[in-house]
Amino acid sequence: MVILLIFLLSSIFTVIFITLHLLFLYFFSFKKTIQVIVSFILSNLILVYFVKDIELYKLFYNSFIINLAILIIYMQFFNVLKMGFTLAIITLFKKKKKLLYKELINNYGNGRGAKWGFTDRLSRLNKLKIIRLNKKITLTRLGYFLSLILISLRKIFSVKDFG
Repeated sequence: MVILLIFLLSSIFTVIFITLHLLFLYFFSFKKTIQVIVSFILSNLILVYFVKDIELYKLFYNSFIINLAILIIYMQFFNVLKMGFTLAIITLFKKKKKLLYKELINNYGNGRGAKWGFTDRLSRLNKLKIIRLNKKITLTRLGYFLSLILISLRKIFSVKDFG
């Protein structure tokens, strides 16, 4: 029973934490890392405030470890959205379903052309069955689905400077 209460507290924390972070992204323009940390601290303070009245504060200390793990996972997820160069390849297919190989190389890495890692990452995406390597590189159904999800998540989390 105690374990369920700890997970319940961590679940409530997660909802508050993500809600606060999304609100900070929408209303404030200060550094995103600071927004995540401030959201983490405020979420924990809100949770402590409400659990102290119902004698669950002892369980809060146990759930804090889980909350810290959630913070680390969330920041890594956010970092992947921002810096995931391999995932950035499939987001280059914003409006077109097919692009020439040269178009992808010129657009990759915000126009820097990073050919050194591009061919290796393309072969990885091909092995994962996300793209098909022919004269024209095409997205598979899985690739198209992933590109829609990634583009949506980047819009939701206001990630503009990536890949």
